[in-house]
Amino acid sequence: MSSLLEEAFEAPLPPPGPSSVAPAPPVPSFRVRREVAGVETELLIQTFVDRVFVSVSQNGKVGCLTQATLPAVHPLLAPPTAASQPTALSALPPPPASIALTALLGSAPDPTLHDVYVSQIATLVWWSLQLASAPRRPVIVGLALKRSPGDDEVDAEAERERFGGVMDLVAAWPGPQ
Repeated sequence: MSSLLEEAFEAPLPPPGPSSVAPAPPVPSFRVRREVAGVETELLIQTFVDRVFVSVSQNGKVGCLTQATLPAVHPLLAPPTAASQPTALSALPPPPASIALTALLGSAPDPTLHDVYVSQIATLVWWSLQLASAPRRPVIVGLALKRSPGDDEVDAEAERERFGGVMDLVAAWPGPQ
């Protein structure tokens, strides 16, 4: 016996045949999974009319949700040129000073590091929106990074590698479709 909800919200099936075309997804999504610093990492970006949702997860959870906003009148600074960048991380567009971060759900184990990740992820998303001539909108970031058990100190080199890998994932987003 099925539940009432299943019966009430059963979607009709398309008629069979070669002319059947799969419907477009209701929310444009970009998903990629790649190993980052030795840990399987999944990125999901969903573009809504009023916001962009970004989830970066190394443990299958949504993690802490934070909204990043930036006034539309504040310009984004371009990434440094290729000649002036000694490392890949320095090629990232710098997060604006007027970015506002609002915690929506959960609390980060390391709030400062969490804010650095969220600020840079939001800046990359805004940069992609700008390149696509799409309007800037708030970015909600869900960040769930795996922590080493019993590891209270952050290994700077390992964290730099993980940060760079996560930013490479986000930078792979082709922008809104």
